[in-house]
Amino acid sequence: MASDAGRRKLKTETAAVGKFAIIGVLATLTHAGVAATLLETGTLSAFPANLCGFLAAFGVSFSGHYFWSFAHLRRKGAVLKSMTRFLVIAVSGFLLNSTVLALWLGLTPWPDLIGLLFSIAIVPALSFLGARLWAFSHAPAEPQ
Repeated sequence: MASDAGRRKLKTETAAVGKFAIIGVLATLTHAGVAATLLETGTLSAFPANLCGFLAAFGVSFSGHYFWSFAHLRRKGAVLKSMTRFLVIAVSGFLLNSTVLALWLGLTPWPDLIGLLFSIAIVPALSFLGARLWAFSHAPAEPQ
């Protein structure tokens, strides 16, 4: 019986990783689409357009993770706590990505594209761990 429970937990956690990746791709496409549209139409300059894209992507990302990726962790009355924690993780990820990229560009002679891909690759794993272990993890309570 214990092995059945372990297999179910592994299956649930593996599914959460896959769902996290899907939502992450959708959020990234949202960020890029909103920012590019605002920039290319002349509505906003690059920095404000990027910020609007980030905020739109945050809505997609949080909603997707709260209601789908980590639905098995959702607890009644914890939405604001989860959202606040996830915002900290999202902003931290954005800052980490920007810092790694800036360091790569300033300190290495290697191609910018490799630095961009490297900086992007670091953040999802750390974001997943932060979301799973902190943002959407709460003391046991009545499930929604």
